[in-house]
Amino acid sequence: MNLFKIEMMKIRLSSYLWAVFGIFISLQAMGIFFLFLGDYTPQEGELFTEWSGLYALSTALTIACFSIFSAVAGARMIVDEYCGKNAVTLFTYPVRRKKILNVKCIILLCITTGAAFISNTSVLGIMYITAKIFGIMPESSEGSFILPVLLAGLLSGIISSAIGIISSAAGWIKRSVMAAVICSLLIVCIVPNFIAGMPEHIVMTSFAAAVCSAFTAGGMYRFLAKGIERMEV
Repeated sequence: MNLFKIEMMKIRLSSYLWAVFGIFISLQAMGIFFLFLGDYTPQEGELFTEWSGLYALSTALTIACFSIFSAVAGARMIVDEYCGKNAVTLFTYPVRRKKILNVKCIILLCITTGAAFISNTSVLGIMYITAKIFGIMPESSEGSFILPVLLAGLLSGIISSAIGIISSAAGWIKRSVMAAVICSLLIVCIVPNFIAGMPEHIVMTSFAAAVCSAFTAGGMYRFLAKGIERMEV
């Protein structure tokens, strides 16, 4: 039984891709707005007048948007499935329940991490091209610019995925999709602000947030897996 194929057919990937595209367009519009804002109002500070500030802000917004995206996707894949009518069908599969959950979580991680990474790096790349075209050149920090952008993009995907797992587990506990979304909103109020608050150390702050969120997600996943193993229909 090819569980990956079955799950991919169930989730209707096209709907998620359209959501990712909508998030990307929104982030791109905000990124270009911030770029011009820094050019016309330099007194606003380093968030808009330096590249480090711009990609810290972009990364924070990426985490905020894709964390909520991941929570909604996770709620549909996990909370709806295990707390709704489909639970009976899932529990009749001739495989362990934990294996099915693993497949769902892997799909969620891959979609969220890939989408966040591509979106964040693309937004910053287009911002750089726009800056070149219009002669807007924010101050550059010492060292390489490309490597921190790539690392921040990857870490933003990991953080967003972890928040999605945490929120999905919270939604399963409450047997509510809305609880998963609310949990993600509460986390989003903290993590992106922490990252945007230290633009000169974007990679380190993103790494610290990724480690903390990954450990928390791991704990919540184990709790979720044990709970699903004990579920009765």
